[in-house]
Amino acid sequence: MDGMESVWIFSDLIASIASFIPAILGSIVLLLVGWIIGNIIGRVTKEILKKLKADMYFKFGKGFEISKLFSVIISWIIYLAFIQAAVQVLGISALTTFFGDILAFIPGLLEGMIIILVGYVIAKYVQAQIVSTKFEYSDFIGKVIFFFTVIIAISLALPFVGIDPSLINNIILILVASVGIGIAIAIGLGLKDTVDKLARRYVKE
Repeated sequence: MDGMESVWIFSDLIASIASFIPAILGSIVLLLVGWIIGNIIGRVTKEILKKLKADMYFKFGKGFEISKLFSVIISWIIYLAFIQAAVQVLGISALTTFFGDILAFIPGLLEGMIIILVGYVIAKYVQAQIVSTKFEYSDFIGKVIFFFTVIIAISLALPFVGIDPSLINNIILILVASVGIGIAIAIGLGLKDTVDKLARRYVKE
């Protein structure tokens, strides 16, 4: 009896493994297909961005390429989609949910990144226009405008990734108030003698 039970248990084990093999093979095929498609679309994305000269407009440091960054992001979106499908075929619900949550988060992350990048381009353009006027303190004012524009872009991007931007908004208000007071004091001190002369002339007249 014990021998027969052992045979049945072994048979059930073999049957379970045999029934699971198609799911494993299907998952492997999905992962390979996802890797190939992700690679191809990633390279195409990089080439398109290079032809649009995106790297020229977004310069954050030596060796950094915005085309390469977006290429990697697009590739990994496809990889994750196929990984989720592969895990779903295996019937692992916890991992399926986990990868689904990651994929649901990515669109908001991309939108936030695009807003920040657009804000960066606008900030750079405005700064260049201000500096090109070459009036007194144009460099300083250009940097201040650039800084505030980038901060505002970050504040606009935060809700897309589920972060409350109220802290950033409060910081912006404090900085604007501080800069405004500083400029007012600087102008007041700089024009002190001029205002004094004008006042004396007015009194005499």
